[in-house]
Amino acid sequence: MVAVRLNGFLPPDYEGSAAPLIDVTAPPAAEYVRTYPPLEIGDGRSLQASAATEAQFFAGHGFVLLPHTTAVRDWDRDVGPIYMAEVEAIIRERLLPHHHIEVQQFPRLTRRGRGTSTPYYAQGVHSDGPLTADAYALNVRAFASETAEGWWRKSYAREEVAGFMSIDFWRTTNMSEPLRHMPLALCEPNSIKRTDILPSPMLGIAPEGRTTHHLGLKFDPGQKWYFYPEVTGDELIAFKLNEFWKDDPEAVPQNVFHSAFADPGAPVDAEQRQSCEHRVGVVILRN
Repeated sequence: MVAVRLNGFLPPDYEGSAAPLIDVTAPPAAEYVRTYPPLEIGDGRSLQASAATEAQFFAGHGFVLLPHTTAVRDWDRDVGPIYMAEVEAIIRERLLPHHHIEVQQFPRLTRRGRGTSTPYYAQGVHSDGPLTADAYALNVRAFASETAEGWWRKSYAREEVAGFMSIDFWRTTNMSEPLRHMPLALCEPNSIKRTDILPSPMLGIAPEGRTTHHLGLKFDPGQKWYFYPEVTGDELIAFKLNEFWKDDPEAVPQNVFHSAFADPGAPVDAEQRQSCEHRVGVVILRN
């Protein structure tokens, strides 16, 4: 367990139906650079040690650490021919083994850190996914096209579809040492008050100045945060970006808020982090 201050929270007394519009190409709004008391970030490895199965832990906490040795050798070229098949097998066999599903993924990674085109780390609490299927469809349009939005809405509207989940597969890449520099803090969704979650529109992520829909979080010391110490290149973290159920639209949101943070116990000469994220949509079919 470590005690750290996380950036990016909205004030606990913030009033409004949505967070301020954020332009990621501009300096952050005042609400996103305030500091709050340190939070205890628990050891995710210890928490997960008593889990009966990976699938049960993932269902109960929204995130899970998975041992996984990948056959990928080039993270720019091997995503389509190698990594996508590995990820689909993980979803079907280890995360959602008892569900009938359809997997939606594309040969695209978000790479971050040393030696990538995005050298900075996302040091602000956020959820990349929205709260509703409608907002997710608007994100599909913003990142892809109006045609893609229509295709997704038609797919989701099918009678046999029970719900939808978006999962982020996060791992280190091209590192020779276990990760100590800028690890990932994850918030357990069931520890968050629904009233502390606000829609957070953003500019600067999707092309052509299109607005995308995400979530901001008010500060609350009762939220439960965890990280996995010293993640290796033979492990990955899977966590939920969003989850919608047609028959239970008021279900507790399962978005896993997260942020990079500076571990105060890390050595000053720790190997700089390089990592990647692969975001996958999963259509949940009725049994």
